[in-house]
Amino acid sequence: MKVLSLFDGISCGRVALERCEFNVESYDAYEIEKDSIKISLKNYPDIKQHGSVVDADFTQYKGYDLLIGGSPCQGFSFAGEMLNFEDPQSKLFFEFVRALKEVEPKYFLLENVKMPKQFENVITEYLGVKPILINSNLVSAQNRQRLYWTNIPNVDQPEDRGILLKDVITSDKGSFPLSVTHLNAFLKSYPSWKESPLDGKSKPILASYYRQPPYCPYIRCEFTESGYRRLTPIECERLQNLPDNYTEGVSNSSRIKAIGNGWTVDVISHILKNIKE
Repeated sequence: MKVLSLFDGISCGRVALERCEFNVESYDAYEIEKDSIKISLKNYPDIKQHGSVVDADFTQYKGYDLLIGGSPCQGFSFAGEMLNFEDPQSKLFFEFVRALKEVEPKYFLLENVKMPKQFENVITEYLGVKPILINSNLVSAQNRQRLYWTNIPNVDQPEDRGILLKDVITSDKGSFPLSVTHLNAFLKSYPSWKESPLDGKSKPILASYYRQPPYCPYIRCEFTESGYRRLTPIECERLQNLPDNYTEGVSNSSRIKAIGNGWTVDVISHILKNIKE
């Protein structure tokens, strides 16, 4: 299988293909984040990295089997500024459209956040297929609703594996404490805030994990002064179905940013397996 991946991040798509036991003949990736590229090449040295999608010549990949991508979503997200297609990063969606026309792959898959219907409809019109909404909580311990546009046939909902947050938690020691000052600061702004319950699902891992505490998973921890801590990089990897220490080799903040920008691997493998079937 020949694969072209746009906005490749840490190559979660490659992990999913591996889990489906596809024979990947070539995997060409477009990504600009240096730490993400470093993580990707650490795990898959054979990936060909090409940098920015802007002005890329996608005709060289004409006839590839699979085009995948998760274009930047800041302009679509309910948690963002809602700038839609005027957002510079969200405009990159049209690079995926251009690649689709120039490559004419057998199959394609585009992932993005749950968004207002008017934005969703624009993407649907360009891609010619309606999306399926899948919550990662079916295959992992986090609530993470995402839309998937694909021409891969017979895509349905994954089976619920019943994975809870307590199933991915490691030792509290060596974790990331939440200070009392930090806790009080956002409790003042978000009085209804609640930590992620160990016997339930966590909030989604976001790229902005360290900058948006009310949107991030925190759990109770007796080893911290405040009684709460952030999730560790390994725990975040497990929420995205990645192997332990997959993102090792860069700073912890870069690891979690890259994980938050990534895909829930087993949702992607659930979709891709339909190609084989």
